[in-house]
Amino acid sequence: MCGAALFAAVPSVSAQSQDNEYQETLGKMMSVSGALASVDAMLPQMVTMMKQSAPTVPESFWNGFLDKWKNNLGSRLAAFYTPVYQKYLTIDDLKKIIEFYESPVGKKLGEATPAMNVEGMKFGQQLGMEIAADLQTELNAKGNK
Repeated sequence: MCGAALFAAVPSVSAQSQDNEYQETLGKMMSVSGALASVDAMLPQMVTMMKQSAPTVPESFWNGFLDKWKNNLGSRLAAFYTPVYQKYLTIDDLKKIIEFYESPVGKKLGEATPAMNVEGMKFGQQLGMEIAADLQTELNAKGNK
């Protein structure tokens, strides 16, 4: 009975090891692609918005909070996204993507990605406001307010 239980545990330990390897590889891919830097750039903006709702909280708290998340954000994101990426990409796919991002043009893209994301978000906000205004105009024209 104990032997059967031991052998039954082997696949789950092996699967967990594969998940850990996948998660680590995904974390590296997110790092070299600039995805983590993009999220890191958003953290201070998020904290700034949160500060507004709690103006009496000391700056030291906010700095500590920001440091905590900067230190573990990459591993948290990789853990969060591992099951999603596993549905679509093999670990070999991730390794090939990493190879690309370690090439000169890949490095250039990875370094530019955070800035492009910031600019793209600004454009996305403007486009969203334009769509909302257009929708409101069309609703008003049809008598719906």
